[in-house]
Amino acid sequence: MTSEAIPQPEPQTVTVAAAVQPDRLRHVVPVLLSTLLTLLALAPVAYVVNRNLPPRLATVDLQALVDEEQKRTLDVIGKGGELSDEQRAVAQQLTIDFARKLSSTVDAIGQECGCVIVNKAALLGGLAIDYTDQVRARLK
Repeated sequence: MTSEAIPQPEPQTVTVAAAVQPDRLRHVVPVLLSTLLTLLALAPVAYVVNRNLPPRLATVDLQALVDEEQKRTLDVIGKGGELSDEQRAVAQQLTIDFARKLSSTVDAIGQECGCVIVNKAALLGGLAIDYTDQVRARLK
């Protein structure tokens, strides 16, 4: 084995590097603590503000969906002048099934979007997201 001398750093270089680390920590630690305490102090305020926000509002054009279903029902039972009792019963059952599916679909979309869904005709002003196409797709 050959013994080579391992170069030793100059003593002046080591003391400068060691002096820089504590100096940085002295500035970084108070900044981090201040940031953490500020976030902890503002968390309840953010919670209260977020909790008191009104729910989002969305619309569904119920009239269009009902009109489309009425046309489908008329196509199923036929276009005769007089309806038999059997055709009336079929039409009534189709209408009941559609109303149930429509109600559950609107409820499900409202749960998914976390919003209140109202009839589009009830919206007098402002903007709201329209979920009519999504309801129509789920009903088919």
